[in-house]
Amino acid sequence: MNWLITSLPLPYPEAVVAVGAAAIGLVAGALGPLAVLRGRSMFGDAMSHGTLPGVVLGFVVAGTKHLPLMLLGAGLTAALAALAVIGLERCAGSRPDVAIGVVLSAAFTTGIVLLTALASSGNAGQSGLADYLFGQPAGMVERDVLLTAVVGACALLAVTACFRVLRTAAFDPGFAAVAGVPRWAVEAASTVLLAVAIVLGVRTVGAVLMVALLVAPAVAARQLTTRLGGLVTLSALVGGTSGAAGAVLAGRAELPAGPVIVLLATSVAVLAVLFAPRRGVLARVRRPVAAAESRSSAPGEAGAPPREASGAR
Repeated sequence: MNWLITSLPLPYPEAVVAVGAAAIGLVAGALGPLAVLRGRSMFGDAMSHGTLPGVVLGFVVAGTKHLPLMLLGAGLTAALAALAVIGLERCAGSRPDVAIGVVLSAAFTTGIVLLTALASSGNAGQSGLADYLFGQPAGMVERDVLLTAVVGACALLAVTACFRVLRTAAFDPGFAAVAGVPRWAVEAASTVLLAVAIVLGVRTVGAVLMVALLVAPAVAARQLTTRLGGLVTLSALVGGTSGAAGAVLAGRAELPAGPVIVLLATSVAVLAVLFAPRRGVLARVRRPVAAAESRSSAPGEAGAPPREASGAR
């Protein structure tokens, strides 16, 4: 990892942040389609907001800002938020949007209350925990980047190993059920992978904005390809590029990195929606116009000169 950081034409602190943000964006971009294709984007939002109580509880247990323990706490509370949403949907019969809204609000307010109580306790070590709301990667060190790379690589390997199952469940859930693929297993695997992406990115992008880094690269890639393999690859590239470029731009302009990264990824998604060659808005507008022009210029159609009558003398 050190060779990659030192090879960049950037000062060492900026290079660390850029590589770390790129790794997080790449992982989030690759795993985001798991939520987008299954219509569960807001499910990821509930999980990302659910990480905030875990971050605070991890700090309380460790007594200091110990990143692995705080991320473990974030992962546990994100999983609890996911289970709460699923429980409200299936056991209480709530609609998905209602279940997500209830869990998101409850989890986020719990995190805010814990943050406020910790700030009032006089514990000087809690300074900077509020940065997990909107992200602050400036304090990232090489060890944090290595942790992100290792955990992210494990998640990507899991996606590669289960790719055919995930593809079938995403595009043809009926066939997946007939083939004997348990729905609960696909749900569990997708939820765990989403939790990994969210937990890795919550420090850089923040609990509030993390869902955008999952969704925006997938939306951009969806306009450019119809194959799941290409979608995952393009989405990862958009996420990784947005992470690296956003971190560098934010550092140079002295702006918060999380919002800048999200703005770049969202801008790419908007451009793809507008200008994609086949599925973009402009392409769809031009298609009927071109078809109408071709019909009007075809021989024998309306607008063509009439043929001479034959056989009449």
